Amino acid sequence: MTDILIAHASDLHLTLDTLRIRARDLLNKRALSYLSWQRRRLIHRTDVLRRVMADIAAHDVDMLALTGDLTNLGLPDECAQAARWLSELPMPVTVVPGNHDALVSHDWHQTIGRWAPWMGPLPFPFVRRVGPVALIGINSAHPTPCFQAYGDIGARQAARLADVLEETGRQGLCRVVMIHHPPLARLTPRRKSLRDADRFAACIARHGAELVLHGHTHVSTLATLPAPGGPVPVAGVASASAQSSDPARAASWNLVHISPLDGGYRTEITRRIMLPDGRAVATPPIIFTTASSSPTHSGISTPR
Repeated sequence: MTDILIAHASDLHLTLDTLRIRARDLLNKRALSYLSWQRRRLIHRTDVLRRVMADIAAHDVDMLALTGDLTNLGLPDECAQAARWLSELPMPVTVVPGNHDALVSHDWHQTIGRWAPWMGPLPFPFVRRVGPVALIGINSAHPTPCFQAYGDIGARQAARLADVLEETGRQGLCRVVMIHHPPLARLTPRRKSLRDADRFAACIARHGAELVLHGHTHVSTLATLPAPGGPVPVAGVASASAQSSDPARAASWNLVHISPLDGGYRTEITRRIMLPDGRAVATPPIIFTTASSSPTHSGISTPR
């Protein structure tokens, strides 16, 4: 079994500037998001995203994990644009949708369904293998009322998630769960939260996982959820296109280095931050070790 490098990025918010937006496209909740984009277009910049992607490419990763919000309005033309963008990347990619990608009800095949080549077999949660790593993709994104951006996984998806975690755990795989909304209530206001975070946490607590990746908050964070093998790291990341002087909000990506270790796995997480002055800086890595399918407590360490 070999080491695996995963790049985690999120909330790209690819530009609308090259797309034609028709008046009829905005006769719903999209109108509010379009007005919001007029302000956010100064924050979400194509040149910043290019820097992030170039930095990822330079690290020769085995997989890029994107946790949603590739678009702003979830329009068919936007989803097609995102598909073209994905097809031009120089590394394998796995995608789960975000709330902006599912802003209103629309035909799946004309919107998020265009990204099927970068997902696993549906329904959610899907599984994609990268060596000893199982990427488990969850859909928490559904249309919501105006001024709301919450998500949920639902009882059926949670039941399938339990089965997937159990089976991949029996196989001794490193289980990396991808979801757009943060699965901890304290990380975001209720109107933007994962409404059934307790249901998600119960799955992890009972069946275990090695890592959870999410986006949505546009802030880089690291937390944990309890599990049989010890605390599971929950890594959020800032928008990959955001220009900010705040290191927690500046465009970033997580470099995840997964190594087999004595029947379990060692997971090293380093955040790469794109500063406004053009520099890319890295945080000290945080290291988690877990025993695969074992009730022993995991270790957490940071380098001195």
